[in-house]
Amino acid sequence: MRPDTGLTGRRLVVAAAGLGLAVTCTDERVGVPVGPHLLAVTFDEQFWIGDDPSERPFARITSLAFAPNGHLVVVDRDAFAVLVLDPDGREVLEWGGEGEGPGEFENEPTRVAVSADGNVAVSSYRRVDVFTPEGVLIGSHLLDDLSVDEIAFDGDGYVLAEVNTGREALNEREAQEQLMRLRDREVLWSFPTIPPQPNLAFFFPSSLTAGLDDARIATAVDDHYDIDIRNTLTGRVAGRITRNIVPRETPEELKTGIRESLIELAGGDPAMAEMYESMEFAETLPVLAAVFLGPPGRTLWVRRGIGVDDELAPPVGDDIDAWELRLYDLFDGDTYEYIGTVESPDLANFSIMAGDSERIAGLHRDELGVHSVRVLRVEIEKWP
Repeated sequence: MRPDTGLTGRRLVVAAAGLGLAVTCTDERVGVPVGPHLLAVTFDEQFWIGDDPSERPFARITSLAFAPNGHLVVVDRDAFAVLVLDPDGREVLEWGGEGEGPGEFENEPTRVAVSADGNVAVSSYRRVDVFTPEGVLIGSHLLDDLSVDEIAFDGDGYVLAEVNTGREALNEREAQEQLMRLRDREVLWSFPTIPPQPNLAFFFPSSLTAGLDDARIATAVDDHYDIDIRNTLTGRVAGRITRNIVPRETPEELKTGIRESLIELAGGDPAMAEMYESMEFAETLPVLAAVFLGPPGRTLWVRRGIGVDDELAPPVGDDIDAWELRLYDLFDGDTYEYIGTVESPDLANFSIMAGDSERIAGLHRDELGVHSVRVLRVEIEKWP
């Protein structure tokens, strides 16, 4: 673990002037730029754990969530583990393991959510377990033929989940994704039906769900910039985040590059080469990647996909691994008005996954693919 030492090298500053663009995001306040603009931000590293061989190793981190007491809950999927870190990065609790006993997981845990009273929900394929803040199992939801994507808590402390049917036969029949309260299997809202898709496809629209707090959950489809903020008790739309964005078209050179690289990986196998040659691509690129609450206060952070096309957008090359998805649009947590855009620290392979009133937490992958957790304190200059 590497706590903040106050050294200059641990402070990362991103600053830029506003850019005047003719889009729907406008602000008539004096001195506030019109259109998408970068905010001046300071990131101070609070701790970084898992990057040093002498520290606890992580296998595959898939989900992070801050608890009300400031602790960070980490799901290490391939280790079948749930880990709790205090605000200084010290390990205070761990549970899990592969098995069928209390607190163990038969399938790899994937997502985590924390309620207002500190209870922890963890999903694992077709099951969601609920634990006390001390890691004691207090309930389980077995979903039979439904598999789980994202999870959250509602205002009454019950678990909500994005569940889906038809996933295992997606190329043969339609699939349906729904927002469901697991206690009584009540469906609060259904995403548009997903039509049958080819065996190998890139960039086709997918759903996005994110629990914001016990009162609100965000739902969207990632091919257009419209995010509904729903009441967790009723599923009804309580607010909306939208930008007038025309998604980028999928470049022909990108399609060619992906095909050629996969055919090369086929190693002369004619059947694999034929499949790669016939793969399909969506006409446009995804514009949304993630949504979460972050600093300062109740600000909504929207991680932009590569399909957002404005003057802040990075170029689209034919190497997906080289794409820089480091831009986050910030919106007021009460009015849902656009405030500005933040560029995450210039750290290779760093993805922000969660936030609280002052900090962000993210997954860092080094050049060998080793996972570690970084927590940074955020200060935004000239906050409106």
